[in-house]
Amino acid sequence: MTQPVQRIAVAAAVAVAAAVAFCACVLDTTRSDAAKPVVFYASQSGESTLDQGEGGGNPFASALIELLERPSLTYAELQSELPALTKAKSRGFQAPDIPTEVASNQWRVKPVPASARRVALVFVYSDYPNAELTSLPGAERDLERVAAGLRMAGFEVRTAANPTGADLLKALETLARSSEDAEAAVVYLTGHGFEHDGQVYLMPNDYPFGEGPDRLPDCAVHVAGLVRYLKSNSANIVFFGGCRTYW
Repeated sequence: MTQPVQRIAVAAAVAVAAAVAFCACVLDTTRSDAAKPVVFYASQSGESTLDQGEGGGNPFASALIELLERPSLTYAELQSELPALTKAKSRGFQAPDIPTEVASNQWRVKPVPASARRVALVFVYSDYPNAELTSLPGAERDLERVAAGLRMAGFEVRTAANPTGADLLKALETLARSSEDAEAAVVYLTGHGFEHDGQVYLMPNDYPFGEGPDRLPDCAVHVAGLVRYLKSNSANIVFFGGCRTYW
């Protein structure tokens, strides 16, 4: 995913879709005091997720929302209980992939300190009219469900449904700037996803599916690359609700 910065401007001029893939490299996000960013995946490598489970959406989203509704929640509890709760809500179908080192973080999700500033971006791709992929009504519901859950935890939330590459890039840049003086920053994203060569991608609805996986680095959203936009001082988390089936 590492690309020279000067190539980003060229790619953006050639195609809007390229901006989605290269967006994680646009900004200099180096900050020595930022919390280590982590990615929470809704499934294990090579596995699928459910679009419509309990609550009408992804069981991973439903589990996250249930935890955010608690009056008291630590980061360690979020890390340890999200997998089991997701597995229960999906009747054993989904087993989230969550890094174990998260438990060392002392940040408390709730209660929310009065002075805390928290920022989040929730975006989904639910409509794929130009591809042989099913629409995802559950992902569309999760856009608002997850946003509401994050607001309960004190987050200022921006949302985007089926964004263009340019719109997504703008939203991510805004998030990066606002996270610099925030206590916590989150991205939640979902839609059709694939894993290829050990990397996980979210598919925008204008991806050239006829060209296969070769265009993934150029035209899809590289999930792990999104951590570059999270620069808060206590917790930086990407939640990915999509599939990780191999392509």
